[in-house]
Amino acid sequence: MREEEIVQQQREQRQNARQADTNYGMARMRYGLEKAEPLIRLGRAIADPMRVRILALLAQRSMYGQELAEQLDVSTPTISHHMALLRGAGLIKVRKENNYHHYELETEGFKQASSLLTLEHLRSIGAELQDTNALVNPMQEDDRQMVESSFFEGERLLSIPRGTQGRRYVMEKIARTFEWGHIYEESEVNAILKPIYTDVPLIRRELINQKLMMRENGRYWLIRPISTSDK
Repeated sequence: MREEEIVQQQREQRQNARQADTNYGMARMRYGLEKAEPLIRLGRAIADPMRVRILALLAQRSMYGQELAEQLDVSTPTISHHMALLRGAGLIKVRKENNYHHYELETEGFKQASSLLTLEHLRSIGAELQDTNALVNPMQEDDRQMVESSFFEGERLLSIPRGTQGRRYVMEKIARTFEWGHIYEESEVNAILKPIYTDVPLIRRELINQKLMMRENGRYWLIRPISTSDK
């Protein structure tokens, strides 16, 4: 390989690594925002004086939509609009009786709402937004999906994650391209890995180091079946 080609390949690898790291950082940011979504829905629900008045009336007793409309001097479609936001925040529940909607407060929803308005919950959201290495981490399967979607473009690996767990997820995904119980010649392994990542020897070594594959006398095989639930 000519020197120019090597330099170009190294440049592409650096660009791919930056892209993968950016993808993962954005995915972690979105994950943090998703954690904030229930609090945002709650804020929207109680931000309107009409909805606060509805909650105050329902705190006295459960009521039909028509009753609420008469009490508040608005139309029933207006009540339905406000109820959709209150239900979205989990603050009320509704049941149909004949052709009428009967509303009441959702006590469990108020308990959950109170847990959102704690310093601990706000700190957990803030930690995620400020630092992708924060103490508040995604669930393992959520993190696995974020890593795979960030570091792969289709079936092609953009870059190998620096983090131990991310590297493990990537290698498990690659290992799943091999068939359990089949013994591969090195040339077969190379043919499978080449479309995935340019540095084939590195991936071979990593699969061995991660104890996903065994190698003996130039032959390779999976140590055990690989599934997405592997830890």
